[in-house]
Amino acid sequence: MKHSIGKNILLALLAVITVFSVFTVLDRGGQYIGKDYFKSDRFQNELVNFEQGLVPLIIATPDKNELIKNITVSMDDIQEHRYRYGDMQEQLDSIKSQYEGRTDEASIAARDKKIDDISKNFTDDKHIEEKIRKEKEMKIESYFKSIAREKSVFEKSYSDFVYDLKNVETNEHYTNGKMEAKNAFKKVYSGNSGYLHESRIYYSVGFSEYVENSFDTSYTAVTGETTTVKVEADTDMSDLLGDRLGRFEGTIAIPNASILNGARSSDYNAFIAQQRFFYAVSAIGLIAGIAFIVLWRKTKDSFRLVEVEETYRRLPIDVKLAVIMVIIVAAIGFISSLSSSAFYLYANYTLNNNHYFNFTSIIFNALCAIVLTLFALYQWKWLISNNRTVQSFLGEWENSLVYKWSLSLKGFFLKRSIGVQILVLLVVVFFWGFGTMLVFVAGAAILVWIPATLFIGIPVLVVLLSKTAYLNRLFVKTEEMARGVLRNEMEVKGKSVFADQAASLNALRDQMKSSHSEQAKSERLKTELITNVSHDLRTPLTSIITYTDLLKNPNVTDEERASYIAILDKKSMRLKTLIEDLFEVSKMASGNMELDRRKVDLTQLLQQAIAEHQEEIDKSGLDFRVTIGTKPIMSYVDGQKWWRVLDNLILNAIKYTLPGTRVYIALDEVDKEAIFVVKNITKYELGDDVDELAERFKRADTSRNTEGSGLGLAIAQSIVDLHGGILRVEVDGDLFKVTVKIGVI
Repeated sequence: MKHSIGKNILLALLAVITVFSVFTVLDRGGQYIGKDYFKSDRFQNELVNFEQGLVPLIIATPDKNELIKNITVSMDDIQEHRYRYGDMQEQLDSIKSQYEGRTDEASIAARDKKIDDISKNFTDDKHIEEKIRKEKEMKIESYFKSIAREKSVFEKSYSDFVYDLKNVETNEHYTNGKMEAKNAFKKVYSGNSGYLHESRIYYSVGFSEYVENSFDTSYTAVTGETTTVKVEADTDMSDLLGDRLGRFEGTIAIPNASILNGARSSDYNAFIAQQRFFYAVSAIGLIAGIAFIVLWRKTKDSFRLVEVEETYRRLPIDVKLAVIMVIIVAAIGFISSLSSSAFYLYANYTLNNNHYFNFTSIIFNALCAIVLTLFALYQWKWLISNNRTVQSFLGEWENSLVYKWSLSLKGFFLKRSIGVQILVLLVVVFFWGFGTMLVFVAGAAILVWIPATLFIGIPVLVVLLSKTAYLNRLFVKTEEMARGVLRNEMEVKGKSVFADQAASLNALRDQMKSSHSEQAKSERLKTELITNVSHDLRTPLTSIITYTDLLKNPNVTDEERASYIAILDKKSMRLKTLIEDLFEVSKMASGNMELDRRKVDLTQLLQQAIAEHQEEIDKSGLDFRVTIGTKPIMSYVDGQKWWRVLDNLILNAIKYTLPGTRVYIALDEVDKEAIFVVKNITKYELGDDVDELAERFKRADTSRNTEGSGLGLAIAQSIVDLHGGILRVEVDGDLFKVTVKIGVI
C-alpha cells in the first residue's frame, strides 16, 4: 500500500513538473527563445527611454534665458486669465463670501486688496499682462529646475551608453566619449536607417508626475498677492518651449567592457542565467511528461483508497465533475504561482541575499500543487472506472442534481427553441463574460470564481429558468387560443412583464369569445338575409307568373288584359328595382364602387330631394318639419350617390312613419362637419338591436307587407362609408333617428 502511494505521489510530482514547464514555455518563451540580451524587452525599453531623454535633457536643451526673453502675452491669454474664475461679479461675490463674518483689520485689508486686484483685471490689460508674464517665467524656471535634477538621474542611470550624434539641421556635434572599435551593442541613425527624432520637451511618465508635483510654485505678483503656479508638463511646456522635434544622425553604443565587468554586467549575466534556466525547465518538463505517460500506464490501477472511493461513488456525477474541476483549476493556479516564484528567486539570486520569502513561497506552492494534482489523479481514475460506457454514465446522470433540477423545470422546454436560446445566452453571458473577465484581470480570481459559479450563479440560473418556464406556459396558452381552444384563463402571478403578458392574453381570450358571439350573430343574419331575399324576389315573381298564365287564356277581355298587363309591369319593375339594389349594395360592400367627387352644395341638394318627394309627402298625411338654413354647405362628394342617401332616408321616413305624426328633417354645419338628421315615430316595433336595421333586407315591417326592399339603409350606410362619413341609427322606444355626418370645405 505504501509502495503504491509512493508511486502515486511520484506521478503527481511528474504531472506538476510537466504543467510547470508548459506554463514556463507559454509565459516566457517570447522573452528567451531565439533572443539575446539586447533584443530582450527589458533592454529595448531601456533603449527607448534613453532615446527619449537624450535629446531634451542632454543634447538639445533649450536656452532658458532666451525663452524668458521671448515670452509673449496674447489677447487670448489675457482673456483666459481674466475669466479663469468666472466673470467680474462672480469673482467679487466669491471673495466677499470668503471673508464674510471676518471683521478684523487684516482680513478687511486682504479682502479689499483682492477686490482691487480683480477690478484691475477687468479694466487694465497691462496689469494682467505683467501677471501672466511672471507666471510664464516661473513655469520656465520650475521646468529647468526639474530637468536639472532629472538630468543627473538620467546620466547616472545610462552612464554606460556612449553617443556620437550630429544635428542634421544645424550640424552641431554632440558626444560624451570616444566611440570604441568593439561594442557589445551599437545602433546607427541615418537617412537610410532612420534619424533619431525626439521632442525638445521631456515627456517621461515619471518625470511628468515629478513635474506636476514640483511645479506648485508660489511667487509674489506685482500686486503683492501671493500666487500659486501649477505646470502641466504635456500642455503648458509645449506652449512655452515649442514642441519641435530634433533630427540627429550618428551612433549610440555600449562598450564590451560594460558587459564584461561594468555596471551592466550583472543585468546581462542575469538574463543569460534566466535563459539557461528557461531551456533547462523546458527540457526537464519534456522528460517529466514522457515519464508521466509511461508510469501512468503501469500504475493507473494502483489508485485505490477503498473507504474514500466508496464515499466518492455515492456523490452525484455533476458534483464529482464540479469537485475535480475546482481541484484542477486550483492546482493550475498554484503551479502558475510556482513558476513565477521560481523565476523571481532565480533572477534575483545574485542581487538579493534575503531569499526566505521566495523560497518559502516556492515550497508552499509546490506542496499544494502536488497534493491537489494527486487528488485530481485519484478522482480521474475513479470517474473513468465508474463510467466506462455511455450507458453507465447516463445511469449516473439520472441521479445528478442538474437532472433533477431539469425535471422540476419541465415547463422550461415546453417551447424548446426559445428555452435553449435563453439557456445558451445565460450560460455564455454569465460564465464566459463575468468569469473570463475576472480571470484575465486577475488570474488568482479564478479560485473565487469557480465556487461562486457553483454555489451562487447556478441557483440564480434556476430562478431564471423558472421564470422562463412561466413564459413557455404563456406560449402554449397562446397556441391553444390560435387553434380556437378557449379554456380557463391564464394565471397571473406577481407584477412582472410575464404577468402583464398573461393579463393581456386573458383580455385577448375575452375578445375572441366576443368575436365568436359576433360570428354566430353574423351566421344568423346571413340565414335571415337568404330568407328575406327569397321572399322579396319570390313575391313579384309569383305575381308575374300568375298573371302571365291568365293572359294566355283566350277568353280574357280587353279590359282584364289591360289590368293584367299593368300589374305585370308594376311587378316586373318591382323585381328590377330589387335586383338593381342588391347588385349595387354588393358592389359597394366589395369596394368596387368608384366615386366622382365634386364640390356640391348639400343645402341645395337636400332642398331638391324634398321637392322631388313633395307629392308623396302630401299624400302620406305626415307633417314634415324641415329645418334648412339658407347658407350653402359645401362638401366634396359624389352628387349622384349622395342624392341616393338623402332619397333613401326620406323614402324610409315616408314608408315607415306612424300616420298622423311628424317627421323632422334638419341640416346644419357644426365644427367643419355637415350634420343631416331625420327623426320620426315608427309604425312598427323595431326591437332592441339597432345595428341590425342597417343590414341588407332588414325591415321594420317583419311581415314584409310593405313595398320596401329592405336595402335603403344598407345602401345609405355603404355610400356614407365610401365617403368617409358617419351614419348612426338611434332608437328610443318608437322614436327612430338617423344622423349623417360628412366633412365640409
